[in-house]
Amino acid sequence: MSYEEQARSPAIVRVERPDNPVGAITDHDAVSRAQAYPAIRVGAPLFGHAVDLGDGRWQVYALLDHTPQEARNGLACRLRERLLDTTDPALAAEVTAVARVLDREKIDEVVVAGQIHRVIRADTFARFGPDGPEPPRPTDPDPREYADHDSFYDEEVIADPAAATGVGAAVLKVDLLTAHYPRAQVPADVYADSVAAVHSHPNVALLPARFAVAEHVDGAWQPVSDVVATPQWARDELAYALRHAEPRRRLTSDQNAAYQKAADHVERRRADEVTVLGQRFRIARVETLLRFAPDGPEGPRPSDHDPDPPPEAASSPS
Repeated sequence: MSYEEQARSPAIVRVERPDNPVGAITDHDAVSRAQAYPAIRVGAPLFGHAVDLGDGRWQVYALLDHTPQEARNGLACRLRERLLDTTDPALAAEVTAVARVLDREKIDEVVVAGQIHRVIRADTFARFGPDGPEPPRPTDPDPREYADHDSFYDEEVIADPAAATGVGAAVLKVDLLTAHYPRAQVPADVYADSVAAVHSHPNVALLPARFAVAEHVDGAWQPVSDVVATPQWARDELAYALRHAEPRRRLTSDQNAAYQKAADHVERRRADEVTVLGQRFRIARVETLLRFAPDGPEGPRPSDHDPDPPPEAASSPS
C-alpha cells in the first residue's frame, strides 16, 4: 500500500473495557461528561517534540509551547542534556552537531543515533454544555503541589494511535477525528490546513487533559490563561491574577477587597468557579490530541504562527 493510500485509509479506534475500579470510574466520568457537555470547540495548538520508539509509538516531551520555534529550542536543549549522560565521543559529536543545526535553521525533524526526533503539533479542544465549558472531572489527577510531580511539569507520555482505550475516550476520539477549525472563525489558510490535516493525518492519540482559566465575557466564554497540566495549577494562575493582576486597575478599597476575597475563596476551597464584581471565571478542561499519519505525529502546519527565528539566526548580523 502506498503512503497516499494509507493516508486515505479509515481510522481505527480500538475499545476495551477497563478491568479495574479506578479505570471503570474514569470511563464512566468520560461518558457522562460527553453527554453533559456535547459541543466541541477547537482551540489554539500546542507544540512540543517527540521521539520515535518504533511500532507506531512515540514518546512526547514538553507539550507546553505556543510556537514551533519554542518547541525547536526545547528539542535542542533536551538533546544537549544528553551530553551530560554520555561518555561516547561519537554520540556527543553527533548530538552537538544536530543541536547546532537547530540553533541556526527551522528544522522540524532530526535523527540522532538512528532515532527520529520530531517537533510536533497538538490540537486542543474544549467541551461545552448549556452552562459553559467543562470543568475538571473528579477523576482528573489534581495534586496540590504540581511542582512535586515532574511528570506534570515536563510531561513524558507515550502516544500510540493504535492503543485501545475505554469507551469514553473512544467516543471522544471518534468525535475528534474529523474536527477542524470553523471556516468563518479563522483565516483561509488556517482553515485549509485544518481540513487537510483531517485527511493527511487520519488517526489520533489522546494525551492527558490540560486546564485553563476561562472568563465569561459578553455572553461568551474565552480563555484568559495559558493551558497548564493540572486543575490546581490553573487555580493558582486564577488566584494570582485576582490577587495581583486585577487590582492593578484603578479600584476602590472595597473593590480591591472583593478581589482579595475571591482569590482566598479559590485558594482555600480549591474552587473551579468564582464570580467577582460581575466577572465570572471557570477552570476549563482542555482535551489534547495528536494527529497521526503512517509516518508518525503531525508537525507544524504552514499556517501556524511561527514569527521567531532560531537563536543564532536572531543574533546574526544582517
